[in-house]
Amino acid sequence: MAISNSISRAPVAKNYLVTRNQALRISPSNFTQFMTKNTIYGVIIDMPMAANFITTMACFVNGAANLYFSNGNDYSGAAQRYPGVVQATRVFVSNIANYLDDAQKVTSYPLPAGRTHFVYILTTGGVYKLELDSTSANQDQKQRILMNLYQRVMNELHQAQMKDKAANGGNV
Repeated sequence: MAISNSISRAPVAKNYLVTRNQALRISPSNFTQFMTKNTIYGVIIDMPMAANFITTMACFVNGAANLYFSNGNDYSGAAQRYPGVVQATRVFVSNIANYLDDAQKVTSYPLPAGRTHFVYILTTGGVYKLELDSTSANQDQKQRILMNLYQRVMNELHQAQMKDKAANGGNV
């Protein structure tokens, strides 16, 4: 699933890098009560959305899912209010084990460029990375299933964000 490209990276805000780094380096000890036979406790997906904008989605085994935007904004805490976010996130994190054999162990976490999504799998044995071309024409069936799993989480987060926005008079 490795994809290489030489497209320039999007500019990012300092607080985006800080929150993304915290998500990538969170300790598995925060999730031991949710880990049974699986050693995977989280998945971080970096998704270029435009030439100068990246969204990072952090999903954890406890059902928490947060969005971090390269401009410094974020959307977090939805799992505390919306069971659909928790359910979609847990399904996604529990199914990511099917992709671990395709991933490579990494110790650095570069940002993607172009259409490539970086999927970082957080395990008690280290962090693994998959690269996924977001264009379905370039994906096999297994890659499409992976993308559908995390798009479901994105959809739940988007619905939660719209509900929060409506409840707060248009402000989130």
